[in-house]
Amino acid sequence: MCRTDGTVLFAAGTAATAAHLRDARDGSDAAVEGGDGTWSVPSRSGNATLRYSFDLGAYARDVDRVTAAVERGGAAMAILSTWLVEPRLPSGTVPVIDIRVTAPPGLQAAIALPPVDGGWRLQGTTVRFAGYSVIGRFDRERMRLPAAGGGVATLDVARLDGELAVSRAELMDWIRKTALAQVEYWQGFTTSRVLLAVVPTPGRPRVVFGRVVPGGGVSVMVQVGARATLPELWDDWILPHEFVHTGMPMIIGRANWFMEGAATYVEPVIRARAGFKREAEVWREWIEQMPRGLSALRIGLSGGSPYWGGGLFMLLSDIEIRRATSGAKRLEHCLRGALRAGGDMAPAERWPLATFVQRCDTALGTPVMAMMVERHLGRSVEVDLPALWRDLGVRPAADGVEVDDSAPSAWIRKLLVMGRAADKQ
Repeated sequence: MCRTDGTVLFAAGTAATAAHLRDARDGSDAAVEGGDGTWSVPSRSGNATLRYSFDLGAYARDVDRVTAAVERGGAAMAILSTWLVEPRLPSGTVPVIDIRVTAPPGLQAAIALPPVDGGWRLQGTTVRFAGYSVIGRFDRERMRLPAAGGGVATLDVARLDGELAVSRAELMDWIRKTALAQVEYWQGFTTSRVLLAVVPTPGRPRVVFGRVVPGGGVSVMVQVGARATLPELWDDWILPHEFVHTGMPMIIGRANWFMEGAATYVEPVIRARAGFKREAEVWREWIEQMPRGLSALRIGLSGGSPYWGGGLFMLLSDIEIRRATSGAKRLEHCLRGALRAGGDMAPAERWPLATFVQRCDTALGTPVMAMMVERHLGRSVEVDLPALWRDLGVRPAADGVEVDDSAPSAWIRKLLVMGRAADKQ
């Protein structure tokens, strides 16, 4: 149901979607003829309603991609746009869409959108930007977590069928503690509602792939290898990386390097503070991987690896924040400040980079991030990483790293990974 006046053209996103849609009817239960993947429905009393049947299982079997739709046992996981047709208004405005799913007894639906009147509401964004849904028979657990800014956040975990080497209890414990590690860093879970779809993947070890999709709500998909061991789960970086994304808005204007860089840099810090990773392991990873970001800084962050180019930018920014505030503020104050200003991934609003930077610097009380963006974005900058490591007093060693507490910036190094806890060491 789409809330609007006038006639609404409902359009399937792809030919595959149109091919699996049947029995289209309007709000008065009259048949609606479709042509070329579109259905024209007049509004009645301010609502244009289109009801239809959709064989999601058949669609998922045909497509079989985790970025679109997959079937596992008695359930299918799918991006909403694979089965939800797009209302297109003559005015070009984005309509409010109320969604209701009718499924046979014993089946359930998990959708990341805000619940309303026995269904869900998609508001402020188009269907093609909406996230994941899981429909059918699947294992489900709702986790309650402290929310950033107060109150309670809900992590709705939907596990599709499939063999896993770990038990259900072990899987859910890993998910819960990974989420609680985010709570510690952000001082509350990042957004009020997140759908996490867990997709077992036959024949694979470790965690295979992850993705976060916003669009009126936040959904995270993670593929867990059927042969993944419990130590491999605790050593995983993918789920923590995706959870970091949920604490930031979509930033427009070729700023993928900023979003991916933040998640790349912050993820090992969060795991170290939660006890999943040793501080020395974080430093060894940075010493080995940060050189991959040098080329991106040489071309002004407009190319190269958005992960390690952005990650190196975040490391340099964190160092500058410590210098400018004599260690009182850290990168997490920047990120938390933007989050508290409405910058999570749930709202449909997308921020320009300048907006994020301004809200970050307001939280820091000094324009450090603006200075760093001005220094690096669109400018070629050479970074001497060996000199940086010497200044911080850290170098690789056989069992991880060796540290030099007499180095000029050793006091900053002690704060970067473990935060204030390092002051006590």
